[in-house]
Amino acid sequence: MSRNNQMTEVHSLLRLFRAYRDQNDPAFRKIAQAIIDEQLAGNHHSIAKELKSALGTGSRRSGNSLSAVPRDRRRGEELLTIFHEPASTQHLVLDDATRERVDRVIDERRNEKKLASYGYSPKSKLLFWGAPGCGKTLTAHYLANQFNLKVGVVRLNALISSYMGDTASHLQRVFDIAQETPMVLVFDEIDSIAKNRDDANDVGELKRIVNSLLQAMDSFAAKESILIGASNLQYLLDPAIWRRFDDVIVFPKPTASLREAFIQHQLNGVTYTGGMKALVKKTSGMTFAQIEHVLVEAIKSMILEDQKQLTAEQVTRQLKYLQKMVSAMKQGQTGTDE
Repeated sequence: MSRNNQMTEVHSLLRLFRAYRDQNDPAFRKIAQAIIDEQLAGNHHSIAKELKSALGTGSRRSGNSLSAVPRDRRRGEELLTIFHEPASTQHLVLDDATRERVDRVIDERRNEKKLASYGYSPKSKLLFWGAPGCGKTLTAHYLANQFNLKVGVVRLNALISSYMGDTASHLQRVFDIAQETPMVLVFDEIDSIAKNRDDANDVGELKRIVNSLLQAMDSFAAKESILIGASNLQYLLDPAIWRRFDDVIVFPKPTASLREAFIQHQLNGVTYTGGMKALVKKTSGMTFAQIEHVLVEAIKSMILEDQKQLTAEQVTRQLKYLQKMVSAMKQGQTGTDE
């Protein structure tokens, strides 16, 4: 064997070992397959056959073997939180326009062959935008339930690294795993890694991260996976990011009728002695998450106070506390002080 061939094999083994160390299963299998192909090209068919048999066809996911979840190789933190069983979405309430766009995504994916016969593909890259607590994450789980998929939520605190080049590497590994394993891949607060590259305060790293994200999105062609970017600061997104998404779905704050439907569901049979119309009016401008918080705390008060019915006073008490908390948070953000 020539020295050049030896160096090539050593290089391949180094890449293989690094993929194992980083628990990057897609990269590990890709490099291993390349080694098998090299053996076939050299007419070493028996060796190639043994290697292929040892590699197998499934991902190694247990014990000390490779995990499906990629990790930061420096800190060992998982880059994704995987939900093998999506959350229950029985209490998902959407306005008509949002529901129509979500149903369209489902319809397209269920009629993939029909679209393909005309040269079209179903939507696979979606941008969800709207205030926190308006159903973006729950809708991601809803889509996962429709197609029996896992949900992978990107852990941005682990994804973003202070080391040059690590963030781009992390991004690619996250996309690699979604290419191999069907899932709904969710980038919550995607604006934190996809800000406008014209930002005057950027020192250069932001541009590199956005460019890496654009490249990863361009090459993302997983047939079964769905990519979702969620943001409540959509105006900060780089214009090029918008163009990478197949559809933009807006999640507005709930209308009066949606709030009433959501409240009825959250009460879940608990008798409310106050007026429903008055309660719906009091929750004007609130998100689903805020309404849920108020009702859960009010019902807990009812239970702890040994009462059988939920009173307007119990709900009002929690509403006032929430308003005080929101006001305090706004003051903290603006730096004002009373």
